[in-house]
Amino acid sequence: MESKNGRKGAHAVSIVRKVVGGTEPLTSDVGTIRGDFVLDSYQMADTDGRSVRNLIHASGSPAEAEMEIRHWFSPDEIIGYRHIQEEILYDVNLDGILE
Repeated sequence: MESKNGRKGAHAVSIVRKVVGGTEPLTSDVGTIRGDFVLDSYQMADTDGRSVRNLIHASGSPAEAEMEIRHWFSPDEIIGYRHIQEEILYDVNLDGILE
């Protein structure tokens, strides 16, 4: 997502997808959300004739995220905020000016 100053989080999609884990919970790495909290697999889903149960979704690209956000959320459900870490990591003063 774009911040007030027009920049996006560095590697946001790839970092989030890494934390979330692979699409099949069974083969997701330990330490990921799907790997630690979901016990489903493609095999179980096929046996039961259903889709894989997942705890979390992560978009594959910024464009996909924009489309999905518009589909699932109304504008009043979207909240903009900034963390102090943003100021430290991206060297931006509190007034939004790059140093």
